Amino acid sequence: MRFFSSRERSLERIAKHISRPFLAEEAEREASVRAIIEAVRQRDDEALVEFTRRWDWPDFTIGRVRVSTQEIEHAQSQVGPKLWSDLKRARRRIVRYHRQVRPHVPSEMIEPGARLGERFIPLERVGIYAPAGLPSSLLMAVGPAQVAGVQEIAVCTPPQRDGTVSSATLAAAGVCGLTEVYRLGGAQAIAALTLGTASVRRADKVVGPGNIYVTLAKKQFYGAVGIDGLYGPSEVVIIADESAKSKLVAADLLAQGEHGPGFLGVLITTSGTLRQAVAAAVQEQMAELPHAVQMREWFAAGAALVLVRNLEEAATLSNSLAPEHLELMIARPRRLLPKIRHAGAIFLGSASPVAVGDYYAGPSHILPTGRTARFSSGLGVEDFLKRSHIIRTSRAWLSEHGPAIKCLARSEGLEAHARAVEKRIQ
Repeated sequence: MRFFSSRERSLERIAKHISRPFLAEEAEREASVRAIIEAVRQRDDEALVEFTRRWDWPDFTIGRVRVSTQEIEHAQSQVGPKLWSDLKRARRRIVRYHRQVRPHVPSEMIEPGARLGERFIPLERVGIYAPAGLPSSLLMAVGPAQVAGVQEIAVCTPPQRDGTVSSATLAAAGVCGLTEVYRLGGAQAIAALTLGTASVRRADKVVGPGNIYVTLAKKQFYGAVGIDGLYGPSEVVIIADESAKSKLVAADLLAQGEHGPGFLGVLITTSGTLRQAVAAAVQEQMAELPHAVQMREWFAAGAALVLVRNLEEAATLSNSLAPEHLELMIARPRRLLPKIRHAGAIFLGSASPVAVGDYYAGPSHILPTGRTARFSSGLGVEDFLKRSHIIRTSRAWLSEHGPAIKCLARSEGLEAHARAVEKRIQ
């Protein structure tokens, strides 16, 4: 773990030391991804077979690319009644939350001779990438899509070496009522969903987290189809004061570190005593975890404990980092909330760990990483809706406003535009 203090370095320098470049130095991997995409473009299903055999299932055939409805139904018995029940409960909470916060049809703007407004239309077909063994990510992507009214949802998830698909992932698909699930992973799955092949129809938008190859493939298709975001390693920033319990702060840093190499875990605190206690608690609790050896390496590179003068500095530094997850473990978290401008999800108080949002609370855990929270948001219903503007004007309205429209059109050298208005006024 790295230690910093605003008394020794400026907040800007601390942020620079802590931040990681997003998708930097990936030229070699990007070239590999481009080759995969081009192969799928040129050779269709044949390329899917080649890449799936190479990296996932050696005996793969295109006839087995789609998971049968029987396999999805059988997953319920494989995961057991407890997990099945909890998947259903989490699903209900996610759907209820997104129904409550979904965008409502905005009011029309009405003036004499004109009615102006918007119409929300759900996307027709969405592709979802579900990482192997992470049913929560499938629930978090499918919930808002279905609330938005998306009728067709196709899921791609990588098979295991024997061709089977994670029972938990299939159970989550079953809970959501999905029947279109494909045994495809990596960049080739994104290529299939975006280009379309003989066996996989193309989608209008592709969403969901994945490894670096999935992310780089989504980057390649940005603009050709809808893409929710480019997601990197997981992040948490915890702002804590002397009221925070060191064992809870340590537990939440470790929970984020469990996601693997490249993670970012930052404590920003006004208490030097708490900082030292957290450092000790992390080491103590880490020793009890299954991957303690690997986590020590990940924490050495990705964890930072920062001492600041006050909560104002804490908010400033957090905004510079623009984290995926932000926890406010302070005595009065709502007082600091107005100063927070950049964060994917914000958790208020010591009883609100990130794990609550990861699985169960309701808001999607698919969130911006790599400082992209400066300009983007977590996945929601609005990501599966598009707007059409509705404009209706009368001849009387045109008579009043036509001269201004004609003047503007002619200022741009577009005479036909001006005449289209002029003929209606005449």
